[in-house]
Amino acid sequence: MAIIVEYTKSENRYILLGAGYGQWAMARPNRVLGDLFASDKTGDTHLLCVCDGDGSVYWMGPEDARIVSVDGEAPERVLSDPG
Repeated sequence: MAIIVEYTKSENRYILLGAGYGQWAMARPNRVLGDLFASDKTGDTHLLCVCDGDGSVYWMGPEDARIVSVDGEAPERVLSDPG
């Protein structure tokens, strides 16, 4: 079975394929003092990899997703089942 995800902005449903995490960093030299006082920027991103019924692959932010079912059952039932 699969994990079914609903994209909350459109209510379309997708199959969850995996998750991705990325980090980035950049430094731009200062015009006057060069690399001594470079302008640094960093960040990270979290994304879910999903596909639709046609098999097309998409990325979506986890804040825009809601888990609908896990192996055909509601998430609450999976988490409350002791065995």
